[in-house]
Amino acid sequence: MISAWLSKAATPLIKIGIVFAVAALLALGAAYFAYRAADKLGEIIVDRVKAAVTERDTYWKDQIAEANVKVALAEAAQANTAMRLNNELAAAREDARQAQEDLEKANAALPDGDRNGLDIGRVRLLNRR
Repeated sequence: MISAWLSKAATPLIKIGIVFAVAALLALGAAYFAYRAADKLGEIIVDRVKAAVTERDTYWKDQIAEANVKVALAEAAQANTAMRLNNELAAAREDARQAQEDLEKANAALPDGDRNGLDIGRVRLLNRR
């Protein structure tokens, strides 16, 4: 009788225990699948971030390379201009030196007079200058 009564009293507890065990297993399964889904989502996000960073880096590397080419071209143009101006300046100096030599030769060719001051020939030389 006691065993019958215990068996009768334990049956609902066993049923409740089985229900709780099944519910616990389902909850664990759901938690596992949620964890796997979150992990997969994290991988997707990491991959997208890496792709975006790579794309951004490529874009800016291209922009920097383009700017470097422009700077190099500007530097080359500036160097060419500086060389051209230097050559023009050297030519102008040579012309001025040659003109000074010609003036000195023309002055030396003029006769030394007995008069004080500048004579008309020397004044004409100064006016050419």
